[in-house]
Parts: sequence; C-alpha cells; structure tokens
Amino acid sequence: MATAPVATAPVTTAPPMVESAPTPGPAAPLVWQNLFVDHFEGPVGTPAGQWHTMTGWNDAVLDGEGRLEVSRLAQIRSTSGWVLPAGTRVRVSASLVMPDTSRNYAAIWVQHPNPADPREIDVIESYGPKKTGGAQLGSHLCYDETLDNAVDECGAAGLAPELWPVAQDFADGAKPWDSYWEYHAEFTVGGDRVLFQAADGSGNQAYSVTSNPDPRRVPSNAVPFHLRLSNKDVDPQHALRGGSRSSMYVDWVTVEVQYPTATS
Repeated sequence: MATAPVATAPVTTAPPMVESAPTPGPAAPLVWQNLFVDHFEGPVGTPAGQWHTMTGWNDAVLDGEGRLEVSRLAQIRSTSGWVLPAGTRVRVSASLVMPDTSRNYAAIWVQHPNPADPREIDVIESYGPKKTGGAQLGSHLCYDETLDNAVDECGAAGLAPELWPVAQDFADGAKPWDSYWEYHAEFTVGGDRVLFQAADGSGNQAYSVTSNPDPRRVPSNAVPFHLRLSNKDVDPQHALRGGSRSSMYVDWVTVEVQYPTATS
C-alpha cells in the first residue's frame, strides 16, 4: 500500500529589518542676519559715520546720547548700498520719534535710485499732529519734478503712490511725535509686496499693513538700494502753527536679511 506523502512546511526567510525614518520635525526658522546697524554712538555734534549728506541739504548730527538729530532741512543717505540676490528677504527697521510740528515732514525711506525705474518705500513719514494724514507709509513709483503746474504727472502715467495714513492706529499721547516707536518694512528682492509694521519697545503692535501686489514697488537686484533720513519743509501755504520740536530723533537703524537657500 502506498503511503501518503508527508507534508512539509515551506521554507521561508524573514524579511530584512528596515528602520523607519524619523518623523521630520518643524523646519528651523530662518535667522535674520545683520547687514547694516547704526546705534548713533559718538560725540555730540558729529556726523553719523555711515551716512553722507545729500547735496544742498543740511547734515544730521549725533546728540551725544546715542541718537541722531535730523533737524529741519537735513537729508542724509546711507553710504552703503546693497544689491542682493533675488529671493532675499529684507527687513528695514528704525526706532525714532517724529517732530511735533506741522510745518515740516520727516521720513525714513528706502530708495531704489534708477532714473528709468525709481522705486521708493516710505517706512514711515510724518506731517505732524495737526495734519489730516498725520503720519503715513507706502511707496512711490515715480517722481514728479515739475513744480507748481497743478498736474499729477505720475498719476496720469499710471504710477501714482500707494499710501496709508496710520496716525489713527496710535493711542492718544503715544502718537509718532509723542514717543519712540519701532518701524519696519519687509520685502523680498524680486517680490511684489511690502509688509509695514510698527511696535513699541515691548512689542505691542500699532499696525501691520501689506501693500497690494505690484513688483514695481519692490527693489530689484539690478541697482543698489540705499536708506535715507530726511526732514523737509512743507510748502508755506500748508504750514500750520504749533509744536516746538522740529527735529526727528533716531535711536537706531538696522537692515536685516534672510538669504535664499536651495530648498526655500
């Protein structure tokens, strides 16, 4: 009698052990790097060493207590200018107090000095407490050098400024001409928006405003952009009485950057 075959279990090989990949954590935030820093330290009455006076204007001088006094009819420009790779994030910041008059207007702004393609970012500018706008921020795409012809030539060319009044965002007694605030403008080289912010020394924010998308409002990497601090007179017919301090005082100015990476 034939015997039934004995069933045998198949020979199996255990699969190789595969270590599971660790779950990636959150990406480390990009770190701001200082590109330009000025705390305006130095003897009273001396010019700021990292700036030069614009032709036809008064100089701004140190007050001996770590501030820069930008007096009436003063305008200076950063000696350094910067051409940065496309995709670089830029943060321009300043701590300052504006004049408490309404006879002049003071500003810190970013200039992209290409005559064929001028771009300007007003980090903050002030016309004083008695002006309807008071303080504002924004940008210009055009400079109308024709005076007193009652024609908005930049607007007619479709290059009008984009401006926001912001004095209403500050509490009474803490307006831009009453106390120091930290003002910021952030943009990406080759981008199309600017983020404007203001905060006090404790980080309490007064406003956060983002411009409408328009690549013409952001410096490119074709020419160097500079910083300017200025304090101009308004036209006599627009000057208003009041106030006693016509100077803008600047505590510090910085330019910080986040360079693009291969994976960003």
